[in-house]
Amino acid sequence: MKKKCSRLLSVLSGAAMLLTEIPVQPVSAAAQAEPKLIALTFDDGPNTTTTNDVLDVLEEYDAKASFFLIGVNITDESAKSVKRAYDMGMEIDNHSKTHSNMGGMAPEQIQEEIRYVDEQVYAITGEYPKFFRPPFIDTSDVMYDNIDLPFICGIDCQDYMENVTAQERADYILNGAKDGVIVLLHDAAGNSQTVEALKIAMPELAAQGYEFVTLTELFERQGETPKHGLLYSSVAKYPCAGYTLEESLSGDKDKITLDTAKLASLGEDYAIEVDYNGTANPPVIALQKWSGNPPIWQAIQPFYANGEKAVFLASDILPVLEQLGVTYADLDGISLTGYGTDPIELTNARLLVRGEPSDTLAGDVNADGTVSLTDLIMLQKWLHQSGKLTDAKAADLNGDNAADVFDLALLKRVLVG
Repeated sequence: MKKKCSRLLSVLSGAAMLLTEIPVQPVSAAAQAEPKLIALTFDDGPNTTTTNDVLDVLEEYDAKASFFLIGVNITDESAKSVKRAYDMGMEIDNHSKTHSNMGGMAPEQIQEEIRYVDEQVYAITGEYPKFFRPPFIDTSDVMYDNIDLPFICGIDCQDYMENVTAQERADYILNGAKDGVIVLLHDAAGNSQTVEALKIAMPELAAQGYEFVTLTELFERQGETPKHGLLYSSVAKYPCAGYTLEESLSGDKDKITLDTAKLASLGEDYAIEVDYNGTANPPVIALQKWSGNPPIWQAIQPFYANGEKAVFLASDILPVLEQLGVTYADLDGISLTGYGTDPIELTNARLLVRGEPSDTLAGDVNADGTVSLTDLIMLQKWLHQSGKLTDAKAADLNGDNAADVFDLALLKRVLVG
């Protein structure tokens, strides 16, 4: 599967060039109490049989879902199933006209594959599709350049294989379920085992507190805007609203080594956040242990990644250590790094801790108990990448978990005041 794209991160220049921060919406207590969200999606319809059987199950649970249509399957009769789905609150999306591999197509062919389905869906519902799922999850730079819709993948439940039973399909759904996940299923004609799998999985998911939503609602309620050039299988909610800056992390552009002793001391109460640029794949945390048999090189995917920022929680890392039977002290190294062949640039990495900030004097970056011109000079040198901060927390004057030129401006105002 190719997932290549190019993106530029905006930079600020004053004394230094820094990555712009993505605004983070505060998470209220009410928002934290919301149900977990899961997006069921169905490919390869419409038809007059299985599509309606799926809709019957969704209706029983008052569930919303998204249907990705193949253009040549839309007929006068199957259009009635599409209209029924739309009237029930389902989202109708684009799965290409012919369900062909599109990675090698010319721009004109790609555009025709998309335009045909868009127009058919608009004729039935009065709305155009909002998302696209590439056939066979085959993507290319040319596709990203010629399809102005977010690309959706999802967890694979293997329900396109006849020898996978309804129970096994349900198990794939249940084992892959987590807040924000997208489930890839098929309502192709005759695929009755997926209908049975839904009857098994949906009551269990409902009992676990999941709410079934469309893709549009998933992005909106998770506080994320779909980005061009990414292929989404889940949409996590930014997890660090209750964290504060412990220290800024430094290293090479393609690798940042982490302090194992520091992480061990923080237990379950830390997160590692990093801005990245240059690849469709987010960075990973790599656990390395060269001694012993066999050696270890274990990649841990981030809990949250939005194409520019990735977050790793302690709860992502600790279970892997336990599974491998090692501790931080046993490792030869743990680092932030790229994964795959595409180049990556890591910038502005931060170690965050959960809970209220300690008694830190805002602006006292040299930790001498006062805020003075010395602090301003230290912060300015750090932004120039020619110095270090004694207290990174104190440098975060605007409370966005980063020390940047905005904090420098605030510190100047404090001193002038």
